[in-house]
Amino acid sequence: MLRIWRDFLSGGGYLILVPAGFFSHSRAIRIACLVAALLSALVAWLLALRRLRAIRDTPTSRIASAAQGYVELIGKGRPLPGQEVLSPAHSLPCLWYRYRRFKLSNDKWRQIESGESDSPFILDDGAGRCQIDPDGAEILTDRQESYRDGDYRLEEELLLIDAPIYALGEFGSQGQLDPRAEQGKVLEEWKQDWDTLHRRFDLDGNDEIDSQEWQLAQTAAQREVAARQDAALASYVLTRPRSGRPFLIASFPPQQLTNRYRLRAWLHFGFSLASLLVLAQIP
Repeated sequence: MLRIWRDFLSGGGYLILVPAGFFSHSRAIRIACLVAALLSALVAWLLALRRLRAIRDTPTSRIASAAQGYVELIGKGRPLPGQEVLSPAHSLPCLWYRYRRFKLSNDKWRQIESGESDSPFILDDGAGRCQIDPDGAEILTDRQESYRDGDYRLEEELLLIDAPIYALGEFGSQGQLDPRAEQGKVLEEWKQDWDTLHRRFDLDGNDEIDSQEWQLAQTAAQREVAARQDAALASYVLTRPRSGRPFLIASFPPQQLTNRYRLRAWLHFGFSLASLLVLAQIP
């Protein structure tokens, strides 16, 4: 709910209050709408200014040498091994999507469905890799599409595989897995399918797994654990900051993001001043 209000204010949604107040014949309603628009514009200005300062004041870190805490990372987006995220419109493989579905009713488009993916993905900056959990992030992307099928329309935003990714959030370690414990779990999994275990490791075909063959199974389990650790990227993760600081993910470079939020800040601030001037002139 907070994210919805944040996006509403940041996108200038409060502007709908202006015609509501302008066309009202009631002085009280006109004043109430302008005051609400003024306060909303001020909040939106503060949100944009906060993001602008976070981007401008946080230096870019390299994953391999980044300290735990609030960091800025830049790299390429990769999918997690074995995990597939498909866009709603055409099942296009991607890192993340957000969509809204509309239906045409009485010559008006009405939203009937919306959603977004929450699967983590990988950020690779060439020096290291970390897992990004997009839950709670403000995500900006340059890939926006709209498709119409009769009385239905679908709008979607995508972060594509191998796209340049800018991320600002809380960087930390998930903690390494215990290799011995994980090896035991893998062997227990294999024991559940005894026929497959025999086919893989009963080299002499006597329907028994002797000590040497079991050693081979343990070695194979160690390799499986190492592969799972690499796939899970257990070392590093970027998440929403617990301090409440901005959590941003974008397919834009930092300079473009800086320009975007600077423009938003000026627009929101300018509208708040205009609202104040109009309020002062109401008799």
